[in-house]
Amino acid sequence: MVLRGPDGRSEQPGLLDDDPLLRLYCVVASAAGAHRELRTLPVARNAVSLGDLASSGFPGDVLSLKRLVEGRPTDWGAPDHLAEFVVRPLLITFRGLLAKGCLPVGEIGVELDSESAATGRIVLAGIRSARSAVPGVADAIVALDEQLDELAAACALVTGDEQVRAAFDAVIAQELRNLSEETAAAFAGDHPWRRFVHAVAAEQHEILSRVVRLVRERSVRCRREPGLARPLVAVDLDFCALHSKHRVRDALRRLGEAHGIEELAAQLDVLPGLYQPGWRPFLVRNGLLERYPELDWDALYPEYRRNVAWDRAALLTDGLAPGLVRFVRDLEQAGGRVVWLTGRRHRMRAATGEVLARHGLGHLDLRTTDDGPVADQKVAALHDMPGHELVAAFDDSAANRRALQAAFPAAVVVAVRPPEFTVDGVGRTADGIATFESLPHPIPVGRGHGRNAQLSHATSLGGLRIGDLSTRPTIWSHGVELTEEEQARIVASLAATALASGQRLGKQVGAGMDPGPVGLARAVWQVITAKPFGAARSAYPLAAAERDVLASIEAGDRIRFVMVGPSLKQDGSRLKALGGLPDLSELAMLIRLRELDAAVRQVHPPGMEVRALTDASHFRFREPHRYAGYHEQFAQQVELAGAQDVVTVEDFDTAADAHPLCGDRAQRPELLAKHRDRYTAAFAGLDIRRNPRSALAAADDRDPARPGQPRFVELFRSVLQAVDVPFPGGDPFAWSQRIYADPFDLTDPAAPLGIRRARGDLLALAWRETIIYLANKHVDEELDYSVLWRENCVRLSLSIRPAPGRLRFVPLGGSGVMPWHGTATLNAQHEVSVDYAISLADQGFRPVHGPGDRRQPWFMASPRALTRAGRLDPAVIDRIRLRSK
Repeated sequence: MVLRGPDGRSEQPGLLDDDPLLRLYCVVASAAGAHRELRTLPVARNAVSLGDLASSGFPGDVLSLKRLVEGRPTDWGAPDHLAEFVVRPLLITFRGLLAKGCLPVGEIGVELDSESAATGRIVLAGIRSARSAVPGVADAIVALDEQLDELAAACALVTGDEQVRAAFDAVIAQELRNLSEETAAAFAGDHPWRRFVHAVAAEQHEILSRVVRLVRERSVRCRREPGLARPLVAVDLDFCALHSKHRVRDALRRLGEAHGIEELAAQLDVLPGLYQPGWRPFLVRNGLLERYPELDWDALYPEYRRNVAWDRAALLTDGLAPGLVRFVRDLEQAGGRVVWLTGRRHRMRAATGEVLARHGLGHLDLRTTDDGPVADQKVAALHDMPGHELVAAFDDSAANRRALQAAFPAAVVVAVRPPEFTVDGVGRTADGIATFESLPHPIPVGRGHGRNAQLSHATSLGGLRIGDLSTRPTIWSHGVELTEEEQARIVASLAATALASGQRLGKQVGAGMDPGPVGLARAVWQVITAKPFGAARSAYPLAAAERDVLASIEAGDRIRFVMVGPSLKQDGSRLKALGGLPDLSELAMLIRLRELDAAVRQVHPPGMEVRALTDASHFRFREPHRYAGYHEQFAQQVELAGAQDVVTVEDFDTAADAHPLCGDRAQRPELLAKHRDRYTAAFAGLDIRRNPRSALAAADDRDPARPGQPRFVELFRSVLQAVDVPFPGGDPFAWSQRIYADPFDLTDPAAPLGIRRARGDLLALAWRETIIYLANKHVDEELDYSVLWRENCVRLSLSIRPAPGRLRFVPLGGSGVMPWHGTATLNAQHEVSVDYAISLADQGFRPVHGPGDRRQPWFMASPRALTRAGRLDPAVIDRIRLRSK
């Protein structure tokens, strides 16, 4: 395919300069100067034109495609490799240019490395405004898609794999999802990609995001104020959560047959809803009033309603509204309860439950009605749910919405107007939604939303839409390797600014300090609960500090701190961290402890000492090879950070063995068996593989834990994200991404059987590991391991919600994710942060490696932190620091 402007030359030579994502996936060859000619593609690098790659004139062993396929990494399948390193760059480049009002001109090439392997970049001859390009957008897409057809067919002949085109289409669908409305509009026209183009209206995204936000805020209040009503969200079913296309089409067909209206048997794009206000708009949009002016259409409406079937077989044909499952998961993750509030009669309850269960939503409360007025019954059903407060309600009926708003004036009542139906005759409005889809967080880059790469600020993998994220395997070959001098500058700068900050804080507190041990203890408390360290004074009041530090102050000793951790880098799924070694975030945590010590020394000159009890194989058994490297390098980082006079690292069990008041570890196996059996007996008959959410709900009811002890379900959700997932090779994220897209969905026919089985294995493993973890917690209590921190020391807690009497320590601020739970990165202010590897890759962050070490990134950096030459910007190196709060 050759795209040309009026004179065949590029008129947008600097377009890529301000777009790091486009620079990652494409290069304009003419910008570097042509060294040779490949058809119409001038190239300054090794490349093969897309036309030659897809050529069907196979010249034996020198065939470019054959060399490309044979040169792929051994753990990549040919379809996936071509999809990721040829098709995805092509889609991202075309989409990115089109979002800027441009198209490529000239031949399109695939960049190759010195060994003729695809680099993951497209080579363009030039770029031109889409208004002047010939052919236009639709024709250009048709031509590109034809070449992809040829490429897939050629690859199938070379490899014998018939799934190549399906792999290509999966990439096209992913890259054309979640577009801005403006970018989606640019893809208008008659072309093969139109069916993949997807956008979410800005007002819809805001409405759904606001509801989740309100639920989360209410849940936080519930944790702080026991007895406060829990947040509740009510969702209607027909033409809201469930779409009845088959039943409506069948009702229209029967109506058409009775009155000789052939069009009603056709596959109409827009269908009527249930209510009278949507009937006439349906007729208008399908031109039926003009074609049949003699018919009394208003008299036909009641007949249409009677034709709509409500028997079990018909109800089982209903489909789910787009985005509904994800929205429900978001509400549950935020702490809300969802209730299906439907006008369906009680006799339809069983079939309705079947439909919901088929989509993994059968565990939610279903409220059906009698034959009376629906709106009043919906209001009554909500009043009959004590301990809950309606935060939001979604309904397609205007009458129902008015009744709900009047009964619950503080609730957000949302109109649902699915685009396939004319439910109430009103088009798109700012107070309504078409689907339950919202944009992923963080907002996807490169899709016209005008956002730069950003951090997710998620506190768990469950807060990310794993399945919607781009894995971008191309970025791993576009990383940076620091020199020893650059790494030393980063460490020195981090330490210098942190120590200076700590000294300033300590001096400020010391200036107003009261004399005597009690006054000194108060000053120490003010220092250690200051904002840079993330403490919660409500959980660690002054009285707790006096209990912990007064003895050391009176003796003139260093104040003792104890923390349990670190354990090991959570790289088991590769979605959190890409390797099992410590990175910049662990180093930054150690420097933060030095900052804390520097602040304490200003009011208590002996300073502090921290005892870090590593627990890699204490609560959950792990083979030594899983954590030995982490602990070895963590010890090295203590020295690199200059923290060896502040931090001492010990094994948890070894420290307990050495303490005279800790119980005998020889009793541990017998005690562990006792507590495992206790949980096993409590959960007898529950099968997490059969119905995960019902099993968890039942486990929560049967939990044998006493008040104040960890709850099984809450810990299970955490362990689920930390267990090891076998890596079959290829894209480091792809397998785990498909499993974690919805690990509780074991029935989705769209998911391959292997994925569903892997999800079941994951859930079963997490179930067993959670029981083992809790059993160990109970044994620690019986053997009195808390004596390690009970007297005359500050117990540092690494939890966002610490137990009373413990000092919360959030070393890097932000979302509060611990260094070993994620991957080091820099925020927009160049402050060291922690985020999840899958989200960083999706946002286009680039790996920054330590000198001579390519095993895993030392940290990930925004593409804007790199120079055009591919080095870390020197100005960034000197500005890397810790967060101030």
